[in-house]
Amino acid sequence: MENMIESEVPKGPNYTRVYNLLRDWGMRACTHSFMAYQLTWIQTLVLGALVAAAVAFPFVKKDYETFLKGGPSYAPQNVRGYIIVLVLALFRQEQLGLEIYDRMPEKRRWLADLAQREGPRPKTTSHIIQRQLSQHTDPAFGAACLKDTVIPRVQARHAANTHIARSTFEFHAAAIFLNADVPLPEGLPASETVRRTKGEIAHMHDYHDFTLHLALAAADGREVVGKGWGQRHPLAGPGVPGPPNEWTFVYAPRNEEEMGVVEQIVEAAIGYMSNAPALE
Repeated sequence: MENMIESEVPKGPNYTRVYNLLRDWGMRACTHSFMAYQLTWIQTLVLGALVAAAVAFPFVKKDYETFLKGGPSYAPQNVRGYIIVLVLALFRQEQLGLEIYDRMPEKRRWLADLAQREGPRPKTTSHIIQRQLSQHTDPAFGAACLKDTVIPRVQARHAANTHIARSTFEFHAAAIFLNADVPLPEGLPASETVRRTKGEIAHMHDYHDFTLHLALAAADGREVVGKGWGQRHPLAGPGVPGPPNEWTFVYAPRNEEEMGVVEQIVEAAIGYMSNAPALE
């Protein structure tokens, strides 16, 4: 192409000199335009990122503060821990649907019918670290009747098959564990649940909001979630690298009557995980 253009340039030193000057100027102009265009795009991207960060900052700040209010857990109470829960939140599952229980293999139940929990569900954290943000337990009631009380009291009724140790899920909570020598038939749904939880049956966050996490048979999980007493763990679901489907979050009891219901639920968790005689 350049040879064709050069062949059309009139001959002579003056014409050739003018042609070369124009060609060099044109190439420099094109190069400058391209670099300016490229720089404009870089500036646009940087500006867009700064604007997005400025808009998102108040929401991120509020979310981070909510994370800190959740109290101690397996994630450090700092920016690194916050990043961990944000990454794990990519695997978050819905927590209130009942259809999942129809697909679970265990059909027996250990929990009697419950009354509907009074009032709406409490507000909970949006993170995978579940905590209750409303309808809090009265501190005096919690200190007198719940802290270091519910978990040991229920476990004592099943001392032959269980023991208390530090939770493998919540490093700050005492948990009920199934004894390693309790026989579970091969293929029993509970045996897989025990494997996934490393034998942990239940723990209460009695150092914070008095909520609980525990493993429930499908029918019992349906009863608890359906009657408004709790919800599933956000990482509990098929194909999710988290606790088993049976892992359930139970709201904090607000009075002695609700404390009794919560103890029934913990009893049902022990029954399921230890393969005790079922109700039906």
